Amino acid sequence: MSHSPIQTLGSILTPVVTVLVVWRGGRPERITALASLAAFLMTPYAQKLGGHHWPLLGVALVDVSFCALLVCLALRFERAWLIMAAGAELATVMAHLGMILDPTLMARGYVITLWIFYFIFLGALTYSLFEPRPLTGAGSPGDAPGHNAHNPNP
Repeated sequence: MSHSPIQTLGSILTPVVTVLVVWRGGRPERITALASLAAFLMTPYAQKLGGHHWPLLGVALVDVSFCALLVCLALRFERAWLIMAAGAELATVMAHLGMILDPTLMARGYVITLWIFYFIFLGALTYSLFEPRPLTGAGSPGDAPGHNAHNPNP
């Protein structure tokens, strides 16, 4: 199985970023990193669901599910990087939608677009390691179980 340079780069960066974020990140960062790794590993199998026809409906399903998780996390935790990550994943879902609406689009452009948005997502996830968080006790208020950013007294 041959891989393009962009696939090779993704295959190298994904585990590196995942390990760093799981090691150094908070709860939403770890959830996102592990879910991203799971989605990355499921994608080749999801491609087979559609029989390698364009658009990649199995991959789109993985991306829609991951986007929903990111939106939920962005609504739950006060993190700028989560908004960037959810936005990149939403753009990925829109790329799938574009291909679903017009399957005559160039397949290579479609795949490259998915990779570009994936690298933007990885950049947002990496930024999570550097984003300043409020210092309160052992972690940020958004990490506390049952915490609601809009109602601090649940």
